[in-house]
Amino acid sequence: MNFKKPLTYALVSLSIVSVPLLSACGKEEKKEVTHSSSSSNSMKAQVNELQKTLKQLQSNLEKKDAKLTSEDGKKLNKQWLSYENNIREKYPLLYTDTEKYLLPLYSETTKDSIAWSKVQDLSASLSRSLDNLKNAKENAHQTSTELKEAVKNYKEYVNEQVNAFIGATKTFTDAVRSANMDQAKEAYGKARVFYERIEPIAESLGDLDPKIDARENDVEGKWTGFHRIEKALWKEHTLKGMTPIANQLDQDVKDLHAKIKKVKLDPATIVAGSQELLNEAALTKVTGEEERYSRIDLVDLTSNVEGSQAVYHAVLPVLTTKNKDLAKQLDTEFNKMTELLAKYKKQGAFKDYKKLSKEEVRELSNQLKTLSESMSQTAEIFQ
Repeated sequence: MNFKKPLTYALVSLSIVSVPLLSACGKEEKKEVTHSSSSSNSMKAQVNELQKTLKQLQSNLEKKDAKLTSEDGKKLNKQWLSYENNIREKYPLLYTDTEKYLLPLYSETTKDSIAWSKVQDLSASLSRSLDNLKNAKENAHQTSTELKEAVKNYKEYVNEQVNAFIGATKTFTDAVRSANMDQAKEAYGKARVFYERIEPIAESLGDLDPKIDARENDVEGKWTGFHRIEKALWKEHTLKGMTPIANQLDQDVKDLHAKIKKVKLDPATIVAGSQELLNEAALTKVTGEEERYSRIDLVDLTSNVEGSQAVYHAVLPVLTTKNKDLAKQLDTEFNKMTELLAKYKKQGAFKDYKKLSKEEVRELSNQLKTLSESMSQTAEIFQ
């Protein structure tokens, strides 16, 4: 799941938006250049405002003034929510790098008891990230033939997953409609795999993501999708009234299939999506919040890693040319993550997530963070 509510540090988001190439001539070219320059200046002004607020926060942090630090944290988050779409469109990787520090910083500064040293570290990392953002050059990304091929290969992977998702969802919803609890529970996890694998591009799905994957209280209005039926299966212990939800889920998945065919991707955004998904998994999914009734969180985490690894494999030919050491490092880290998750799988089934110890959850989180950090280093292939 990849949708985000204002002022809530729970989810991270990624927008798949392609930056237009300047191809017009004469007056049209001048208009485009003028617009690009104006837009770039606007973004730099926004980053300046963020830096100004961050400096004020750091000043109050030194004084350990909890009230003012909290106010600065809220202001910083509010500014980010106002500016992020503009920044995300132009620099998806730098956007991701900034958000992974800003959101936890906001979360920490609004707690009843502030962890001063942790906030200090986050503010320093955020300051560095904002400096990089301020100095970024728009449209500096490489658009080589190899990168275009990487996007093509990844799109084929997404299409394969969505095609499988349609069939797996139908098996699940058929069991729901027939009120077969055991079959529905078994089919639930099998269907989830395919959706979780394509989460690096979840933001491109628009309102279909919350329709399909929202948890309780995540959306305004009627709650639909997998997690509504999950609650019926594991908490309410009845499928009464779930047929309309199952029917809507089938339709939403069909709409997803149609939408995916039209989605345009670029290499920077799919890599940013992979990095951000791993970061989200490390910070929020490991808490067990997503599969709160079925406790199949290890299925989701494994699928997220597999989906991110598919992005890595797509760009691997370019990365190997640019940085063989980083490619080897990512190979090692993905293997470690896969082996770590496999520890909790016996006879084809994952362990109930609730039965993991705090130390085991922390180990998963740390390895996911390491993967996310390494994926962020692949930004060099776009230069």
